[in-house]
Amino acid sequence: FRISRALDSKTEKVLSFEKAWEKLVGKQTLRIGTRQKTEVESFDFIARSTYLRPRDFVKYLQACAKEAIDTDGLIHAKTIRTVDTAFSNYLKDELKDELFAIVPDISAIFDVISQIGKWNFSNSEFERAYREQGKRGNLVQKDVGFVLQVLFLFSVVGNARRHDYYVFRYLHRDARISFSDRIVVHRGLFKSLQIF
Repeated sequence: FRISRALDSKTEKVLSFEKAWEKLVGKQTLRIGTRQKTEVESFDFIARSTYLRPRDFVKYLQACAKEAIDTDGLIHAKTIRTVDTAFSNYLKDELKDELFAIVPDISAIFDVISQIGKWNFSNSEFERAYREQGKRGNLVQKDVGFVLQVLFLFSVVGNARRHDYYVFRYLHRDARISFSDRIVVHRGLFKSLQIF
């Protein structure tokens, strides 16, 4: 409705989602993956970085609009890819605010994930990096299992059940962390945690 009205303030007709999205970003695809062989539509690219909350899409599109104003006024695939870092930083900051009351050393915990440097790792790799960070005196919470459970509950991390199937709490409300499965970091945090 808002997009329809922004395009024509006098209209009573509300565009379909597909038409409204096309008016915003066109019919663009972006290449993803380690070899950039897979193509996804712009909406799916953005969705992968969010928790599928409306405010996440609004924030991402606001960043795109700001970038577009500074260039040629249009949201291109390059624009979407460029603001991915800014959105990642926003998402990390928002999670820090939410998690601080539960784990006050959340910044140091995010540093642990950055130290690992991978988006997919084992429980023992996390525990080893966590203990190393703890030796530097940066961590108050000593229970690594508790920390992983909190990260899972807030979908900072999920589980890889197969090489192509990931379980995140924001998608599966009743999911519980499996310490025997691989841990995966949410795609929206890659850039802010310097995971490439």
